[in-house]
Amino acid sequence: MLERSFGVAARRRRTLDALVRHVAEASVEAICRLVQERIETMGPSEARGYVRARAAREIRQQTRLAFAQQPGVDANWELLVVVRSTERVVPLAMRQLTAMRLQRQTAAHRRAA
Repeated sequence: MLERSFGVAARRRRTLDALVRHVAEASVEAICRLVQERIETMGPSEARGYVRARAAREIRQQTRLAFAQQPGVDANWELLVVVRSTERVVPLAMRQLTAMRLQRQTAAHRRAA
């Protein structure tokens, strides 16, 4: 009986983790487009906070979409998925935005040379 409980819990955890990954990955592009220009003059901490704040709407939208596509998922997980996806998407977006900034700077230096 105890082994069965652990199996169910592990399956739920894998499902939850997969939902969080899916929502974060589905949201990152839109979030980067949304914040790209505004964070150019911000420091790292301010930029992370700004990305987190602006990501909220996109994360909620993608979470609702993911729950609609997987009808067997417990609706009580929605807030948990939103919170964890937000925590996951911020570093993803910051890495992508940093890479985009470096590409632009490299291209500008090549044109100048």
